[in-house]
Formats: sequence, C-alpha cells, structure tokens
Amino acid sequence: MALCYEPLDESKDEIRLLTLLPKSQHTFFEAVHCRLETRSLTSFSSRYELFTSSPVFSSSNKHKSILNWIQSRPQSERALQNLSPTTIREPPEEYQRFIWGDYAALSYVWGGEKYKRKIIVNGHEMKVTRNLEAALRTFRDEAEFHSNFGLWVDAICINQKDLKERGRQVRKMRDIYGKAWTVLAWLGEEGDQSDKAMQLVRKLSRFQDIQARDVDLVHELTEQPEYLGDGCWYALKQLMKRPYWSRLWIIQEIVMGASAMIIRCGTSSIDWSSFCSGIEILQEELWLVKDELLREDVARNGGAWRNAAWSTVSLHLVYRDLSVLSQREETAAANLPFWKLIDIANSADCQDPRDKVYGLIGLMGENVAKQIVPNYTIAPHEVYAEVSKAFIQGHHSLDPIREGNPWGPTKTPTWVADWLWDGGRLSLARIENPLWGPAWLSGKSIPGSSVYKQYKASAESPCEISFMDPGLLTCTGFVIDTISGLSARGRGYFAWSANSLIQAERWKSVYGNAAETSKALYRTLIADRVGGGQKASDRHAVILNLPASFEAAEPQFKKRCWTWLASQEGYYFRWEKWRKANRNFQLGDLRLNDFFDSMIPEEASEQDFTEVYSCFDRTCQKRRFMLTKNGYMGWVPDNVHGSGHDQTLTGDLIAILFGCSTPIVIRPYGEHFQVIGEAYVQGVMDGEAMDFLKNGKAERRSFTFC
Repeated sequence: MALCYEPLDESKDEIRLLTLLPKSQHTFFEAVHCRLETRSLTSFSSRYELFTSSPVFSSSNKHKSILNWIQSRPQSERALQNLSPTTIREPPEEYQRFIWGDYAALSYVWGGEKYKRKIIVNGHEMKVTRNLEAALRTFRDEAEFHSNFGLWVDAICINQKDLKERGRQVRKMRDIYGKAWTVLAWLGEEGDQSDKAMQLVRKLSRFQDIQARDVDLVHELTEQPEYLGDGCWYALKQLMKRPYWSRLWIIQEIVMGASAMIIRCGTSSIDWSSFCSGIEILQEELWLVKDELLREDVARNGGAWRNAAWSTVSLHLVYRDLSVLSQREETAAANLPFWKLIDIANSADCQDPRDKVYGLIGLMGENVAKQIVPNYTIAPHEVYAEVSKAFIQGHHSLDPIREGNPWGPTKTPTWVADWLWDGGRLSLARIENPLWGPAWLSGKSIPGSSVYKQYKASAESPCEISFMDPGLLTCTGFVIDTISGLSARGRGYFAWSANSLIQAERWKSVYGNAAETSKALYRTLIADRVGGGQKASDRHAVILNLPASFEAAEPQFKKRCWTWLASQEGYYFRWEKWRKANRNFQLGDLRLNDFFDSMIPEEASEQDFTEVYSCFDRTCQKRRFMLTKNGYMGWVPDNVHGSGHDQTLTGDLIAILFGCSTPIVIRPYGEHFQVIGEAYVQGVMDGEAMDFLKNGKAERRSFTFC
C-alpha cells in the first residue's frame, strides 16, 4: 500500500519532516525506517517568538539570527562547543526554535532512477534512489535525526505526484533552506579516498590565516609534493568529479543555506566556509603547480596521466559562483541578474527542463519570483517565455533580450532566452565576470558596485514594451547600422575557419586616420572593459604588442620573469589562432595584421600585458569581429556549433533598444523582426548613439520581435 500524503496547510506554512528510527537488528542490510510528520514553520516556541521581537533578530539574514539566538541563551559558550560546525548534532532542547523541535535540510543528488532501494515510511514501503538511501542509512547508523530534530528531503517530504503541491513547495525552497538550522550537502558515500580529499581541503583552508602565510606553500609543495599528504590531490580531483556538483538544484540550496552548510561525504565533514577557503587557495595560490601536483600524485600511486585532469567546471562553480553568491546571501543580496541565472543553469543538469528556471527561483528578486508560479503542466518554452517577461517587467529593463537568438533547441521566440541552449552562449566570456588569471588580476568585482562600469548603449532611456500577443514583444528604439564584414567564425572552442571570413567592401573608418583607428581597435579587442569592470585606458594599447604566437612570446616573457604569462603555452592558442585566421581581414586599406607588432617594449608592464591577454581571451569567446556599413567595428554573436546559415550574417541590422544596455543585432522576418543577439560596437556603448536621434541620423521606431 502506497504512502498517503495529507494536504499541507499553506496558511500555517507547513512542511513535512522525516525522523529516522533506530535499527532494531544488528545488521547493515535492515531497511531504513522513517516517520514522516507535518510541521508548521510558524509554530515557534514562546522563547523564540520573544527573541524574534528583539533588536538582534534579523529577518533578512536568517542564519545570523540563529547564531544570535544561540548566543542569547544561557551557557551559550558551552552550547556553541556542542554545536560543532563540522558535525551534525541535534541542537539542545533549549535552542530549538519550534514547539516541535527543529530541522535540517538535505542537499543531494537524486541519482539514477533505474536502481532504487527500499525504505519504510510510516509503515509503508517506498522506493528511493540509491544515493538517498545511502545518505539516510549513514545518518541512521550515526544516530542522527532520531528525535525532534527532523530532516527535510524533497523526494520524500513533497508529494511528487501532486503537481500543484510540488509547484507550491518549489516556491518555498528559499525559505525551507534559509530557515533550516543546518543544511547538509551530501556528496555521497565514502570512496576514492574521499577522507583524504576532505582533509586536504581542511588543510588548505588554514592557509587563509595570516600566520599561515609565513609558509611559502608553493615552495614547500614544489620541494616536497607530499607536503600535504600522499594521494590527496587525486582524491580531491575525484571528489570534485562527483555528480553532486553538476546538479542544478544544489546551487540554490547551497546559496540559501551557506552559513549553516556542512559538506558531508560518508562520515567525513567540513563546514562550507572552510571548504570555499580551501578551494580558493587551490585556485589562486596553487594555480601554476596544481596540475603537476596531481600528475605526480597519480604517478606515485600507479595511475595514468590521462585520468588526472582537474574537474575545472566544478572548481569554477565553487570558486567563482557559489562562494561569491553565498557571501552575498549573508547580506541578503543574492538576487541575481538574468544573465547570471542563465549561466548557472547552463553549467548544471536537471531532469526536467522546466527546472532550469524553477530550480533557481530562490536566487531571483522578489519582484520577479512572485510572478513565476511553478507549473509542471506547461511546456518548457512557455516557462522560458514567462521568466523573460517577468524579468523585463520586474526590472523595467530590456536586458534579458540580450540572451535571445533563433538557434535554441526549445524553439522559443527569438527575444526569449532558451535555457537549454548553451552551444554559443557567452558564459565566462561576459565582461561582468572576473578576469581569468593570477589572483592579483582576477578580483571578484560585483556588477552594480560603484567601481563597475556597465554598458549604457541607450543611456538612461526607459524601456517601452508591450506583450499584446503571445510570443510577441513590441518595444521602441532605432537602427544605427548594418553589418558589412565578418571575421572568421569559430569552429567549436579550439579553432577558427579562415575561409568563412567576409570582407567589407569600401569600409572607411568612422574613427579617423590610421592612428585613431588603431586606438579604436585596441579598445574593441578588449571590449573596452578591463579588471573590475573598469573602462580601458591608454596603457591597454599594449595589446597591439602582444606577440602573435607563443613561440615568439615565450622567450620575451621569460626574459622579463613574467611567470604567469610564460606558463600559458596550453592556453595561448586563442590569441594565436584568432590572429592567424584573421590576419588578412581588411580594415579599409590596411589588413588587421598591419596594426600589430610582436616585439614587447623594454619598459613594458607585466600587469598591463597580463590584463589585455586575459581581456581578449574573454572577449573573443563565441564572438565574431565585425565591421559596419558606416565604418564602425565591434563584435557580434558567433554560433560556434551552428551551421553556416545559423549565424550572424552580413546585412543584419544593429539597433539600439530603449532600456537595453547593449546594441542588439536584429533581422527582418516578415512583418516582424528576429533577435540575433547582443553586439559590441566601439564608440556607441556608453550612450553616444542617442545623439543620432538628435541630429537626425536615426529615426525612432517600433519593433515587434517574434
């Protein structure tokens, strides 16, 4: 007989929680028995209710409030020792916030549906995935969640067959994880020496302390690769390959529960803050040696180098995204822009394509999230259209249109971002992201901060929009130019097709003579934005002296002891191959190659060359250099995995749309227009094109996008 779910009372903010029953037999194979009970998140104890009215209670930072609550109780120092951040312990009765006790929330990978295991819930047999059963079994055997400290597990605590309840509970995820006493990130059972990996991260995290900086970690590891342990680097590599890191839902769960998060692998554990600190040391301090450490670790243990590559996707996820976002959540600032949500969704997997959106609702601002009601009965393209519309209306901005194009697999309208399309999406190539490079270069600046210079192509003009017909967006703006020349298109990530180059006929630079055109070119190559989101300056003209090949560059880098640039043999191909494929691209009477000199000046600055190298690496990814009919240069979308026709084409128009921060490439389509994608046009990115309307060079008009 199947488990019967009683309806949840939304007015009482009800959820269901699991209690794990002790095993009655001394055998590992006894099924896990659980009790599932309904609990109200508004049923506070009288003591906690009194605390919520005190000045130290913070409704915007729930986990800070929990710490303040602990400290407000008698004998708080003793209690805090009992609540070790690296173990799961039931909070003592005097610290439990609800009349029924307290709870933890589980973050985990559901795992494959093919092989399931049996558990017993309220006396009824239930099939769950092997990964979940292993987690529950471990908790039971460690005597956790046995009393009034309950465990919230989505697969069991939500009636998955009730689509309406499922949708309502998905909207509550931010609160469920945000209010939990502890959020437990279950990476899986112990294996592949995961205990060594956890120990390594714990050791690395200690080097964040000022006192630990007295140790030259790179030197110690170079002299003695086993300094932090034998086999630990390979173990960490395996830990970061675990499926947990590729699951979309964990992103919201980690960010919402960051300060109460504990990473758990089998019985080994580490708090989230320490885990992030350890990964940060790996990424920033050990960038130049971590590959060699892994290779030597594998060799010492009889492995093969072909299996010893770091899982950079998961490392970047923790270092660039989760660590930063969880810190912002501590200040109630983790309401992410549209582009960031798209990038996060692209980097992770989920079973239902609608969950690309629904799995991230907790990271959206309230003005947007309240417009999105999870509905698993509508098609994915309808969900994607709904969220684009919600962001446009909620933020009074047309910036979500920058993510549109005609090439997505879900067949959304072109002004709608297809959340399943990732073949040509910009991702790490965005100017909003930190630069790739050494720690001193790649500071994590936050878009919206006072130092960050966002593009403002339409100046402060408010967007004028309407959604009169399903699938159609009408807005206002003006056309500024037509694409007349295109550089070589990319063939995947590693190559460019020189024969796809399209020369512009009779191109005459709008910037002036050769010297002025050269200035425009160096700014274009780095999209006029450098480290920290700052505008480029004259010192960044050194990109025109960046050697065209690594063969020419390496001896010059080594002569100057530019260690990081000298280590770029495996990455320099982006600059080298792009230059080679486009060397004969005509900019009027000159070829592109004529603007460069491969000799680095004697007085050159390492910081300047490193910065422009990293800026170009970011700019050129999935973008195509272009020229316009009126003499401008810039970048347009490069659909690197598409056919020759599924591309930006000569003859496409460049428009400024009111309320959009960048120009947009558009294409007439019957009586409507298609969005092709965002553009960079040197000289019009900071509102200059608005003068076109004043002097009659452009005409204000309405566009309807399909």
